[in-house]
Amino acid sequence: MTPEEKDAEIKRLTKQIQDNAEKNIPKEAPKRNVQKEGQLFFGPYVALCKVHESLVRGLLNRGEKLESGTANTTLAGHLADQRRYTREDKEWYIKEFKPYVDWYVKGALEWSGHQMKPELHTTSYTLMDLWINYMKAHEYNPEHYHGGQLSWVIFCKTPEIKKEQKSFEGTSPPPGTLVFHYGEPQHPKWADHTFNYDPVEYHMWMFPAQLRHQVIPFHSDGTRISVSGNLYFNAPGMPDDISDNPNGFNG
Repeated sequence: MTPEEKDAEIKRLTKQIQDNAEKNIPKEAPKRNVQKEGQLFFGPYVALCKVHESLVRGLLNRGEKLESGTANTTLAGHLADQRRYTREDKEWYIKEFKPYVDWYVKGALEWSGHQMKPELHTTSYTLMDLWINYMKAHEYNPEHYHGGQLSWVIFCKTPEIKKEQKSFEGTSPPPGTLVFHYGEPQHPKWADHTFNYDPVEYHMWMFPAQLRHQVIPFHSDGTRISVSGNLYFNAPGMPDDISDNPNGFNG
């Protein structure tokens, strides 16, 4: 085959390849429907409920009788007045609080796809610690976690800060909000999940004690009063109890 014939054959084959390729290219890409098979409900069970007025009133009345600042040295909060409840207060509280512990455990089991089995699961608990916070303007709780297994915060009284929140223009959580953090605080950002909550009176959040959270300062007049505590669960069949010597970090 002469050089001219070789060039002609190469051109013929090249054109044939191009023609075949053009025939196989669809004018529109085929639509592909994605069929969802499920999703992973991954993460801690964090539950919000409304607390009965009698419990809130009891906590407020008992809190007023406590000495100011008795819990300051063992808590993470940058607050001037955090008070620890007495053993007598705790004895009253564990009975009043029991329905909420039952409610949380049942919900947590349902969240994870389980049913309550008395021989395996328990709502019997030991109250480790219980304290009341009087939060004023410019005070705050830095990001932290608690000791024990289950923690909670009850908002007993909230000041009016809507005007301050409305005027806030930053990208960080608004003034006065409770912020929960979960996941890896690294890039990519979507691996770190946060939830901001504007406290409402008589509302309570219950959450795993090791869940990171913080409270953003507000700068308006007024006092926010909240009650927090920690507990750990007892073995099935054991009675509810009180610890007079809370272990470790309290929150």
